[in-house]
This record gives sequence, C-alpha cells and structure tokens, in this order.
Amino acid sequence: MTAGTVPGSPNEASKADLVHRQLKEEIELGELAPGTPLSELWLVERTGASRTPVREALRRLAAEGLVDLVPRQGARVSRVSLQSVRDLFDFRALLEPEAIRQATGAAAGDPAVRRSFTAMRTEFARIQRRAASPSRARDFYALADRFDWAVIGATRNEHLRRTIGELRPHTARLRNLSHVDPARVDVSLTEHLAICDALLRGDADTAAALTAGHLVDSVATIFRNLAATPAAGLDALT
Repeated sequence: MTAGTVPGSPNEASKADLVHRQLKEEIELGELAPGTPLSELWLVERTGASRTPVREALRRLAAEGLVDLVPRQGARVSRVSLQSVRDLFDFRALLEPEAIRQATGAAAGDPAVRRSFTAMRTEFARIQRRAASPSRARDFYALADRFDWAVIGATRNEHLRRTIGELRPHTARLRNLSHVDPARVDVSLTEHLAICDALLRGDADTAAALTAGHLVDSVATIFRNLAATPAAGLDALT
C-alpha cells in the first residue's frame, strides 16, 4: 500500500475509480484482448496504484462481466464465445425495442427530446453523404453511441435504463474486436435513419421492429467478422 493511504479511504476509492476506468476502456477498445492475464503486480506497476485499488477495480470489472477471476490463477480479461455473443444480443433484443418505444413516446411529448433526436437524424444524414473512410466510420459509431444513450435516457423505466447501460461496454468491445466493416457502416446508417424517422413521426411499432432488425443484422456481421479475423483469446465461433 502507498504510504499515507488507508484502506477504504477516499484516496484509495478514487484510485480504484481511475484504474477501473482505464482498464474498462482498454478492454472495450480491444487493447486488452480476451484472455489477457491481469496480474496484480503488473497492474500496480502499470497504473501506479497500490494493490487495494487494483483489487477493487478488478472486482468491479468481474461484476460487469469484463474480467474473469480464476481460482489459483488470478484475473484475466473475459473471453468471447459464440454463446456469449448470442446471449448478449438475445438479451438486447428483449430490451431495446421496448426502450425505443418509450423514447418515441418521450419525443412526442417533450419538445427538447424531439429536438435532440431531430439533430441526430440530421447528423446521420450528413455522415451518410460522406465518402467511406476510417474517420467516417469513427464519426458514425460515436454518433450511434450518442443516439443509443439518448434512447436510454428517454425511457421511463429506471431498471430498463440501467440494464441497457450495463450492456453497452460488451457491445462496444465486440464491435472493436471484430473490426469496422465499411459495408456494415453504410447499412447501419440506413437503419439508424429509418429508426429516427419512425421515432420522429411517432410510430413506436415500426421503430421497435426496425431496432430488432438492426440487432439481427449487427450480430450476423459480428459473427462473420470474428470468424474471418480470429484474435487471441477468442473461443471457437463454430
């Protein structure tokens, strides 16, 4: 432990937050690949934090499903399997169509919410008109992330908001592990524009159906890309 710190003190807690945030981001981006060992000593040297906040950060990541705590082996970045991908998208398919239904109602009743979604619809259209490039893909996924968080924020149900939010890091990690597919960017742009249009005209049923279809297309692309470019730590996808 660093001199002058007390276990459970605000200083230790803030260090745990920093370590947690850093590792979570690196896992989401794929910089820490599935199966990567996360020894406490390595993390202490790498982050400059003591063992106590490192252990707390690992416990949080394990609770979020991003790290496995293996008895007598220590921590490692959680692996990705065919079943885990299916489970994630099956769960999202239960939640996100309902979230878009509620967001559609919120946009109809709240001018500020409607303006926010209208502005994002305009941005999606602007990105769609650009030529394919890595920067276009990055801008699209950043905007899609903002759109998803706006939908989450517009839902009425606190449990629905929290649960969908907790799934976001897993979705981001899969996208980054499977690499950006330029063809998928074009399709996903069209899908997001259609979802925005249905939401803005108050058609909750169509918005929900389009969201469900978007999830089906997304998981198919992830399976295809992961199978074509296997990375260390990925379990068999067949």
